[in-house]
Amino acid sequence: MKKIIVLSLSIIFLFGCMARNIVPRNYFILEYYSHSEKDELKLEKPIEQSVYIEDTKVPRTYNRKQIVVRHFGPRITYSDNNLWGVKLSKIIPNLLKKRLDSYNMFKNTQRELFTSTPGYIIDSNINNIEMYISETLYQARLNIDFTYRKKDTENPLVVHSANIERVMLKQDFDTYAQTINEILLEEIDKFAAKINIYNAYGPQALIEQDNLPIEIDPLLVEILDSEEDNSGKGLLLVPAITRTENEPYYKVYDKYGYERSAKIGEAFPLMEGTYSLEYGSGNQDQKMIRKNVKVHPRYKTIVEPDWGCLIVEIMDESRNFAKVIYEVFDLNDGESFGSEFPAEVELGEQEKVWVLKPGHYKITINNEPFNTYTDFTTVLIEEGSVQKLTIVMETDEEGNPTNMAGAGILEESFLAASLEPLKLSSAIHINGNLNSDNEINENDPEVIITMNSQLENYLIYDKDPLYYNMKSVIDLGISKTTDTDFRLASDEFDLKNTGIYYFVKDLGFYGRFDVNSHFFDEKQYSSEDFYYKKFDDNNIAIGDSVLSDEIKIKSSFFPIELKEGIGINYRILNLSRANLSFRAGFGIRQFFNDDVFVYNPSETFIDADNIEHRRYYELASINTTGTELSLVGSFQLPFNLIYASNADFYFPFEKNDEYTFEWENSFNLNLFKHISLDYKFNLEKLGEDSGIDYLVREHSLFLRVTYFLR
Repeated sequence: MKKIIVLSLSIIFLFGCMARNIVPRNYFILEYYSHSEKDELKLEKPIEQSVYIEDTKVPRTYNRKQIVVRHFGPRITYSDNNLWGVKLSKIIPNLLKKRLDSYNMFKNTQRELFTSTPGYIIDSNINNIEMYISETLYQARLNIDFTYRKKDTENPLVVHSANIERVMLKQDFDTYAQTINEILLEEIDKFAAKINIYNAYGPQALIEQDNLPIEIDPLLVEILDSEEDNSGKGLLLVPAITRTENEPYYKVYDKYGYERSAKIGEAFPLMEGTYSLEYGSGNQDQKMIRKNVKVHPRYKTIVEPDWGCLIVEIMDESRNFAKVIYEVFDLNDGESFGSEFPAEVELGEQEKVWVLKPGHYKITINNEPFNTYTDFTTVLIEEGSVQKLTIVMETDEEGNPTNMAGAGILEESFLAASLEPLKLSSAIHINGNLNSDNEINENDPEVIITMNSQLENYLIYDKDPLYYNMKSVIDLGISKTTDTDFRLASDEFDLKNTGIYYFVKDLGFYGRFDVNSHFFDEKQYSSEDFYYKKFDDNNIAIGDSVLSDEIKIKSSFFPIELKEGIGINYRILNLSRANLSFRAGFGIRQFFNDDVFVYNPSETFIDADNIEHRRYYELASINTTGTELSLVGSFQLPFNLIYASNADFYFPFEKNDEYTFEWENSFNLNLFKHISLDYKFNLEKLGEDSGIDYLVREHSLFLRVTYFLR
């Protein structure tokens, strides 16, 4: 078994190496830049104060190694390969201390409280530290607060808040880290300037400077006046309702009348403010105007469509491209929005997208005027919708288009989705379950009431000659009886994969791979305490005897049951309401039974103290090959009843091994939209090595509430 596991891990590792290159992790630091020091902030004589600098407070969102990436909206991600190599809560106050010491700001600045008791405290608090990323814009953002206060009060003497967004000239994490470093030191300088002004000129100097009896050092004022525009940038998106890349450009005007062009469907970065938009097909007078569009920092403003789109396709009666000029008119006033030839898509030409006001339009061909009564059609353009008009042309003997044979909006077939070869569905089931099971004792079945939930996923690919079916079921439930507390009642993970290649209509080769396991430890309970002793698969005792009313018989994930097989598949029935297939081939069965124990009542023993013990012995892992036969079918019966059956027989090649079979039967009666009645009847015959030498019967009847995820 160990060889198999090692081989499997090796194969997975090799495939992983082939699939992608290993991306190295990058670590970034914040460091002190002495070249950015400002001489005007350096004091000849320090302020007679002792200051303690607290650790920076960092919100949980940003207090981690990964650099935070924001996507112009509420969505953030964490970069797995670009990490902070320093702890933000420590490095920021350390840089602050070094800066203040370099400026000879205070008599004493300290990061620990061991040396002396400070009279003043400096706090710092990060609100945001992140990289902003969009299709066209990269920004570094730092939102931080600094506070200078006396030790025994929370009332601040000096407060400096900065919310800086700076466009990164190079779009990489190296530039981001350096930009954040520069912003941080610049804001520390402004904070230091405010402290200098406060201590030299008093608190009023930070509020107004014109009415002071003494002139403030102009160099300090210049530092404070260097506050950059913190309004920040946002994104403006005029959506492409055709979901294509060939919608026209539109114009954006700011409050000064400055004009810029942007493409419909692409987010356009703009400074915070109010803008006007001009968009649409036709000449200047026919375009639409949208005023007072507000762009907010760090936010993507999406313009609600008040327009519709028109695409015109022209073909002949054989569905071949027809190159015929057409013209679009407003049906109310007869104004022309222009003429165009249709795009020959097969040659890579882009279809013309007309962006129009909601209303009725007239389309003519062959240069016919607006008032023509031949070779025309009309179309209604609605707000936020796309109309694809198809015009069909008659042709002459040489195949040249002549007159219009017909025109209209051809709706997509509602069957298109069902005709797709790949289908994926997921559902969550919540069940109330009445269960009768004689797996533990043949003549005394256990009856319990359980509540459980199931997550079912189906993936089907059906395109002749290939067919693939994947079904996964995760089943978790709890139970409670009169004499017990809540216990884990069901715990199963089941994955079935089957692929078939049909070389004739109903006959093909199949391959299968099934996995069955569970997630949690499984225990066996008793109404009374009992003595037990465990033995490994070599019949060697494991530990001493134990007195308890419960025993762990299975560890998490074990046993793991694998089924592999290849062979011939014959499709007996392939109807809309009935499917039945028979399979025969070569099979492999693997049971990994690490830490899996079973108990046989006939194998109890009495020790030297005349005490009866239950004997639990560990199952050995099994790997066998043999012949497998399967019968798989599903039937849609009258009265909303569905029956599914899967019978699986296995005959090992080893003479000493007995055959095994599993027969799963499921009946589902749909009562209401999301409510059904399910009955399952399963029969299972296991081998002697399983510790169960009788036919296992399992009945389950439950009321199921289903929610379809897709």
